[in-house]
Amino acid sequence: MEGLCRTTRLLSVTRLSSKQCNKTVRSFSISLCQQRCDGQTRLTRRPTALPRGSRNGASQLRRHSSRRSLTKEEWQTKTSPDGIPDMNLEYVKIGDSPGGFHPVFLRDACTCPKCVDPSSTQKQFQTTDIPQTIKANSVKRQENGDLTITWENDIPGFGPDHISTFPSKFFDICEWRSARLQDRSEHIRPRLWDKFRIEEELQFVSFTDYMQDDKQLFRALSQLQTRGLLLIRNVPESEESVAEIANRIGTIRDTFYGRTWDVKSVAEAKNVAYTHQFLGLHMDLLYMTNPPGFQFLHCLKNTCKGGASLFSDAFYAARRMTPSDQQVLSTRDLAYHYRNAGEHYYYERPLLELDRTTVTTNYGPQQAIKFINYSPPFQAPFPVTKNSQGFVFPKVMKALRSFADRVESPRNLFEYKLKEGECVIFNNRRVLHGRRQFDAGQGERWLKGTYIDTDVFKSKWRTLFEKYSTTEDARVGGQYVHPGKLEEGIARRAAQAEEATRVAEASS
Repeated sequence: MEGLCRTTRLLSVTRLSSKQCNKTVRSFSISLCQQRCDGQTRLTRRPTALPRGSRNGASQLRRHSSRRSLTKEEWQTKTSPDGIPDMNLEYVKIGDSPGGFHPVFLRDACTCPKCVDPSSTQKQFQTTDIPQTIKANSVKRQENGDLTITWENDIPGFGPDHISTFPSKFFDICEWRSARLQDRSEHIRPRLWDKFRIEEELQFVSFTDYMQDDKQLFRALSQLQTRGLLLIRNVPESEESVAEIANRIGTIRDTFYGRTWDVKSVAEAKNVAYTHQFLGLHMDLLYMTNPPGFQFLHCLKNTCKGGASLFSDAFYAARRMTPSDQQVLSTRDLAYHYRNAGEHYYYERPLLELDRTTVTTNYGPQQAIKFINYSPPFQAPFPVTKNSQGFVFPKVMKALRSFADRVESPRNLFEYKLKEGECVIFNNRRVLHGRRQFDAGQGERWLKGTYIDTDVFKSKWRTLFEKYSTTEDARVGGQYVHPGKLEEGIARRAAQAEEATRVAEASS
């Protein structure tokens, strides 16, 4: 049922001393304000503003206040940041679910041609242009399920003929955060992997299919969204190929290394990647404010001995750390820098950047991991002051060692020697990469690389997901790098499940 709910805000202001407040806490009788919406709902009112010395008393008062449980038919608006429902507005009730929508929220979401330019799809007014006294004048459900609202006290310049139309899907998206994530194609969670799982599940797409077929591109991006690692095969032997592969997704990230760059051993290298030495697990450009999201490495030559690429899923390692170590690495910054060849970059960031969503782990519900920031070759001195040496630093080192042990564990380290004509794409904010030492005196190793930003990837991923997710299942029909490993893994897990069932039956 759609309708309006009229409420009134009643507040009085009294200042009490600390001593007076303590007496008040023991004797104060809580007043109630009334909210009417198809009946009466009683809401407790926050005590009046108190001076700083009286806040403890106010806190006790709130803890001792009572709140009557609401019935299904009754509903209450969400509270404002100060803990008091905004009583000066007519909230708009949509459907039968509890609660209502703030009229400014709905007016701000209007997408009519007068509010949003049809060509640029950009808003033509500011949220702050909406009067505080705006009211929904009428709320009507259309035959197709859409909802129309007319307004009283609308934005100046919008006459009484202005009508806001909302598709029914809009209110479903606003109901839950999970629905909003799904609308933005953000509900597909990463599939964490160790060495054995990625050996089974790593897929490839041919260069021609990737470049010419949007469905195959969708399959490729699905792998990058879930596993963060993918191979492109049969790539033409051209220095321009890596740019073509990246541009298929979106705009290339230009850095001081250039739009594309060569990875080969050179004399007096300005970066350890441009040597023949062992290169430990790391991520690129963490000394920048916005590190690139995805990296592309096209193998043009690889005839030397050694030089295998190393990959490790940092999400997998971090998720297996204790909550206390995760807490340290998500709240204490590490520093990264590049100070060489006329450049000076520096940035501080925590190793773990967490998302607002939660996931279920062996330690219970925890915040999902958004990004990992780990790059020992480019790590600057710890940003820890002298007076924190004995308290903060030991905790950071303990957690950092725990993380390093996990990402470098043989169980988690995936090793793969790129073949000429292959291009590897990986998530630079999730998958650590490195390289075995190689013999530069015999043969040649030459990779061509480039980057794109996370936002560029997400934009292409969302558009393809909206287009193909209902007709194409990216989980089936893929081409596997190690098909034999996949079959062995399936057979092994089936045998393990059968053995577990047998043991359970025998013990019961």
